[in-house]
Amino acid sequence: MKFLIFNGSLKPDAESNTFAVCKMLQLAFQKLKHECEVITMRDLDYESSTSDVDDELKPHIMKMFKADGVIFATPIWWGTHSCYIQSMLERLDPIYSWAKDNKYQPFYNKVFGTLVSGGGDGFQHIHGVLYSAAANFGFTIPPQCNIESKAQGIEEIKKDDDTLNQVKNCATNMTVWAMLLQAGKPTLAARHGSVDVNEALAEGKRIPRKKGQKAKSKKHSDLYTDEDPKGTIHGLGFKDDATARASITKIRKSGKTHAHKIQAAVAMEQRAKAAGKTGPAGIYRKYINSMKKKTKSKNK
Repeated sequence: MKFLIFNGSLKPDAESNTFAVCKMLQLAFQKLKHECEVITMRDLDYESSTSDVDDELKPHIMKMFKADGVIFATPIWWGTHSCYIQSMLERLDPIYSWAKDNKYQPFYNKVFGTLVSGGGDGFQHIHGVLYSAAANFGFTIPPQCNIESKAQGIEEIKKDDDTLNQVKNCATNMTVWAMLLQAGKPTLAARHGSVDVNEALAEGKRIPRKKGQKAKSKKHSDLYTDEDPKGTIHGLGFKDDATARASITKIRKSGKTHAHKIQAAVAMEQRAKAAGKTGPAGIYRKYINSMKKKTKSKNK
């Protein structure tokens, strides 16, 4: 497997605490029989931009598409990550925009980790910001893949047991999760685009109406209470497959809006499930899925 470490240190490698921890992590991956490359960003001639720019950084960004895991490494600088790591977030913006427009996340099935060196406050803030960005880019964030090296001085860092243990955990967990993702390929069943608003409303969790709550309140959606009789599609049922099919026909011919038809079908599917009627529930689900496709076509 292949892993990339983007070293965002502000100092030359020979003087950098961050680079020292990067080399420890690189060695840990290599001992696990995996490839790992450390890319020191300050050595590259590149442009800070939110556009796709042809410079010395771009080839390394392109490597991310073939890598199994990526780590952003940074010192703590006034409580946050370095300017080099911020540049990485900015340069990945075109990929983020492309993913939204094309409803495909190219970084699905790849793992992400963070490496922070330095003392004082800033660890949690940096991890939080970078993890939030990575999640939006489509990465998977395994547990204990956040290294926090508080030791000062390159020689002291190499002897620090706490740093060493965190490095081992990070390399091991990133490797294991990367292998699981590669084998399972959960991206095949994942959602790559935003959830449609109407669909989310139609398929939200049914919340029983409490005593005293007003009808049509947004705080509840009881499964069996008809709060709007005027809009009801009458004659729907779920006692057997034939009844469910006949009900689908009534929903189609009801003249109701697209969203109303989905809501009616979802309500009947949930009632069928609650009654243990898997056959009728499946028939309603098939109709709901066909309506989802129409929803997506309408939104394009």
